[in-house]
Amino acid sequence: MTQSQLPFWAAPNGLREKIEQDVRAAAKAEGSRRRAWRKPRVLAANGMALAACLCLVALSAWSVGASYQARDDQRRAILDSHLRSLAPGHLTDVTSTDQHTVKPWFAGKIDFSPPVVDHAPDGFPLVGGRVDVVGGHTVAALVYSRANHLINVFVQPASGSELLPASAYTSRGYHVVSWSRDEMQFRAVSDLNLRELLQLRDLLQQP
Repeated sequence: MTQSQLPFWAAPNGLREKIEQDVRAAAKAEGSRRRAWRKPRVLAANGMALAACLCLVALSAWSVGASYQARDDQRRAILDSHLRSLAPGHLTDVTSTDQHTVKPWFAGKIDFSPPVVDHAPDGFPLVGGRVDVVGGHTVAALVYSRANHLINVFVQPASGSELLPASAYTSRGYHVVSWSRDEMQFRAVSDLNLRELLQLRDLLQQP
């Protein structure tokens, strides 16, 4: 039997239209399923990005907090060392107004040579010096006086980010002045008024 001899029945009216409607409905349903599948992935990606941002904010806050804590610890250690030195017998290990006596005394006791200058002609006579520990670091402490006030100048080597910018602050009634010079950092501590303490700083900054 040939194809032309096969029986033929005409399709009912509206069948083609119904088939086209079913195809369109199936395509629409498939598109909805794809969008529904993509939506959780978008939400998950947004969630991951938000979590990463929150972690970054938390890390930044922790870093700033740690920096402030380290600064506060350092300030406390400086002031504590100054106060300890005021106890009887703790102010100096070598007592002399002669810079040529005090400076050589540090040789062999620390691994750097602090600049020692007597500023008696300027009203800040040298009293002596000692080796001290501030915040776990060995430092040279140079002691000066002004009237009835004692001044500790803590000196230690520094480079790069360790170099201190010029600054001043007051804590527990004592002034602390910081600066850097020739790859060394300096901190002068005293209950002397700030104006005169800054005068000593300016003198010690001179070559």
